Amino acid sequence: MEQFLTDLLRNYGVWAALLWALIETDLIFLVIGAFASTGLLNLWTCFPAAVFSALMHDTIVFWLAHHRAEWVRSKPAYQKVGPKVERIANKVGPWELSLCRPLYGTRYPSVIFWGLQKLSYPKFWFTDGVGLVLWAMLLTGLGYFLGDQMDELKAMVLHAQEGLLGAVAGAIGLYVLRRWMQHRKQVQRPQAAQVTQDADAS
Repeated sequence: MEQFLTDLLRNYGVWAALLWALIETDLIFLVIGAFASTGLLNLWTCFPAAVFSALMHDTIVFWLAHHRAEWVRSKPAYQKVGPKVERIANKVGPWELSLCRPLYGTRYPSVIFWGLQKLSYPKFWFTDGVGLVLWAMLLTGLGYFLGDQMDELKAMVLHAQEGLLGAVAGAIGLYVLRRWMQHRKQVQRPQAAQVTQDADAS
C-alpha cells in the first residue's frame, strides 16, 4: 500500500497528496519533503494540498464523535488513551489538539474527545490546524534533508513520538501523585488536631 501511494505521488503530484493525506497524515509529509528535494514534485503545491486534506481527515473523525458519541466511547482505542487525553485537556483546554500532534497514539483520541465535548468547528479547525501545520513543516523538513534515509527516519519519528508520550504521561503521573499527597496532608492535619484536643480534654 505504501509503495502504491508513493508511486501515485510521484506520478500525480498534488492530486495524490490530497488522496494520501485523507488516509494517513504523518508519512505523507516525510515523502513530500524527500520527493521535493529531488525535484520529483512541487513542494509549494503538494504541501498545502496535503495539509488541507489532513485537516479534512481529522474533521471527519471529529464529526463522527459529534454525532456518534456512545459508539466512539465504546472503542478500545479510545478507552486505552482517552483518560490521558482528558487529563491533558483539563489543563490546557482546546490547545491540547495542537500539543498532542507529536505524541504517539493521542491524536485520534484527542480529536474524538473534543468532538464529544461539542467544541465548535471554527475553534477545532484553528487549534487542530496550528498543530498540524507545525508538525507537517517539521516532518517535511526532515524528509527534505534526510530523505535518503527514509526507513531510519520513520523509525526515528515513531520513537520520538513514543518518548514524548512517555514523558508527558510521567509528568501527569507525578502531578497527580503530588496533588494526592497534598490532599492527604490536608486531611490528616485536622485529624491530628482533633486527637490532640481529645487528649487535652481527657
